[in-house]
Amino acid sequence: MAQKGRNRAQHPWFFGLRFGLLMAAWEGYRVPVGMRLILPKCHADYRSENALFREMVSAFVPPRWAKLVVVCGDAVYGSQDNIRMVQARDQADTARRWAFVFAIARTWKTVEDKTIKNLVTHVPHTYYQRTRVPREPGGKSRRTFWTYHTHLCLRHVGDVTVVLSKRGRNMSPKQTKILVTNLAELTPSQIVGIYQKRWAVELLHWELKSGLGLGEHQVSGDKDRSEKSLGIAVLAYLFVLRVCHHEIIPGKPWSIFQLQHVLRLRGMTNQVEHQVKVKMAKTRKSA
Repeated sequence: MAQKGRNRAQHPWFFGLRFGLLMAAWEGYRVPVGMRLILPKCHADYRSENALFREMVSAFVPPRWAKLVVVCGDAVYGSQDNIRMVQARDQADTARRWAFVFAIARTWKTVEDKTIKNLVTHVPHTYYQRTRVPREPGGKSRRTFWTYHTHLCLRHVGDVTVVLSKRGRNMSPKQTKILVTNLAELTPSQIVGIYQKRWAVELLHWELKSGLGLGEHQVSGDKDRSEKSLGIAVLAYLFVLRVCHHEIIPGKPWSIFQLQHVLRLRGMTNQVEHQVKVKMAKTRKSA
């Protein structure tokens, strides 16, 4: 099941299991709701990463109180099939609205047969406006971006809002992020803020690896055992959240390490109290 790869061209090669993780995030919470093992391309049961992504999103059932669900992903998941899947879910679900915020490649074209690359290249620097994104829970300050937004009609997708975002006003077009969304009523600051919430996925990966032993299990090459070695860490994460959810205060930072510490203290306290009660009961009987 293992395969080699690397995060970036400058990074060293690694060898291990690849998996996709779907996470629901709101008000500082981050809850894993889906996981799929990404098989090597030579495997008979191989499915693409985007196909697994669509399967996880389709299987996700939002809570009743959720009236708006925004599916967010970087350029790897910014495909036409994924966007159409969200649009179809929005039409089929009458209880809530489904929207998307995806980063897309520069090769996308409008109905006028013009590529997004031309828009990124020829928009003057003076058209970009400074945008301050509110800080996430636990962040030290607001982040500043320079954005330009417009409404376009893309092929096979329809009318969307396109936001060009970069960290500096005079940065080159190569360092510009292209975001598309069907939330036409939102401001560029809100759209960039939704896209920045993907950072919670990195926090979740770090917590699973450092706090719950993700990837440390020694298993054979069997597919089911490989999936279970990854899933046991996710189940442990959900268990800790379920037991110690009262320790999470909306709008304030938290970590799985903090919840684990609370769970250990609770377990030790309960054990000490149990032993004291047993000794007192024995003392009463002997008296």
